[in-house]
Amino acid sequence: MKFCPKCGGIMIPVREKGVLYLKCQRCGYKIRVKKNLGTQYSIGGKVEEEKRVMTAKAVEKRTAALSPEEREMLQEYYEVFLESFEEE
Repeated sequence: MKFCPKCGGIMIPVREKGVLYLKCQRCGYKIRVKKNLGTQYSIGGKVEEEKRVMTAKAVEKRTAALSPEEREMLQEYYEVFLESFEEE
């Protein structure tokens, strides 16, 4: 771990245009990492299982089309929605 010579902040490895730099998160100061030291720096992190959040869920594709009863019910819901929307 390296610290910024200007402000004392932690220097974080950052890759810009294929070149590895150590950059201070506080003041933005950066220095180029020597080629032989480039493999020593990496960024990593782990998220605990209970802190993970599901952002998407895959569902099976519906193979059957809507039945006539379902279509009629959806049409009625749509009409009620439009009427209540117009009233507001």
